[in-house]
Amino acid sequence: MRSDSGPTSATVLDRLSPPGRLIGLDAARGLALFAMMITHIISMTDPAGMPTWASEFSGKASALFAVLAGCSLVLSTRSRLDRPGAGLRDVAGSVLIRAAAITAIGLCLGTVSSLLAVILVNYGVMFAIAMLFLRLRAGALFAIALTWMGLGPVVSMLVRSEFELTPSYLPMSWFDLATPPAMLTDLVLTGYYPILQWLSYILLGMACAKLDISRHLPALIAAGGAMILVGTGASWLLLGPAGGEAILVEDAQRQGIDLGAALHTGSFGVTATTSWWWLAIAGPHSGTPFDLLFTSGTSVVTIAACQMLAGLLGRSAWVLAPVSAPGSMPLTVYSAHVVLIELTHPLIGQNPAIGSLLMRETAEYALHALGFAVLAIVWKLTVSSHGPLESGISVLIRAWAPKPEVETKPEA
Repeated sequence: MRSDSGPTSATVLDRLSPPGRLIGLDAARGLALFAMMITHIISMTDPAGMPTWASEFSGKASALFAVLAGCSLVLSTRSRLDRPGAGLRDVAGSVLIRAAAITAIGLCLGTVSSLLAVILVNYGVMFAIAMLFLRLRAGALFAIALTWMGLGPVVSMLVRSEFELTPSYLPMSWFDLATPPAMLTDLVLTGYYPILQWLSYILLGMACAKLDISRHLPALIAAGGAMILVGTGASWLLLGPAGGEAILVEDAQRQGIDLGAALHTGSFGVTATTSWWWLAIAGPHSGTPFDLLFTSGTSVVTIAACQMLAGLLGRSAWVLAPVSAPGSMPLTVYSAHVVLIELTHPLIGQNPAIGSLLMRETAEYALHALGFAVLAIVWKLTVSSHGPLESGISVLIRAWAPKPEVETKPEA
């Protein structure tokens, strides 16, 4: 007879690696969170202005997070849409509730954050828009995503040039609701994560999830590798043999733009509009076709590799808990990180009494990464498989729809 006196070791491990859940996606999401923390805490350049190792994560981490968000949108609505006769009306309420909740949390974080460009408002809006594409098949979504990567930056360049729009790097907060036109412009065109370009990441993630990731891992790795090669290779050809870099050097000097930063550490969302050659770069957060293609490729390869590793581990996938546990509650961990960095940066990151800049940044990053890994594992073992914010959104959705749309693979 089975004893109910306490949880067995199998039960404990199941909490870290629930049967039926795509642990590889959780692990990839956890890697995205920890990589974003690197870009938030570790200096992108050294005292001489040269890129540091941390710059390698710039652009790639947030792109991975966005592609995974697209995966989650499909996985969280799949069971309802697979029912006979189901349509968008059957998932519209739950998707819009989730989108509204993410947007509201993002506005709250933007109100208190002075250090980071919070992405959640953009995510919430993109979730609502992406819902319109949920009925499409994987092939159509891939085609639309790739086309969007090519045309979105061109449209952005045309509109920003025509109306002389300048980038805005301020966190979006509740106060922005007082100026709707400016807020909409920042969301779509001039902010750090412009929807006009970033929606392509969501669509790409939706396409991957429609494929059934676990069954198409080699194909996804090959496709991701091809995107990486095309994104970097085409940019190199345009800037090098085609002479684009020389033109940009002159334009950057005239406009007072740091070309090195644009190529290696980040353009903060969009490029300058003074020359079409800016669209040839593949620098982080430049929002060019080649940046979108390259970071989409790194995202797809990472997702497939993580899911492949989880598949190879099988029932031992719980060993991935240090990254998969935080990745299973990304909204909670990301939000807590945004708030915590407001405290740790002045106390640790800017405190010369602790030691050198390297020591301060290492200590601050360790506090965030290790702290959230441990807290997420403890939470899953003792409280719930969902994070606090994820659970709160689930309560709201169940209040609207008594029958949950999916719980076997909850990828909120």
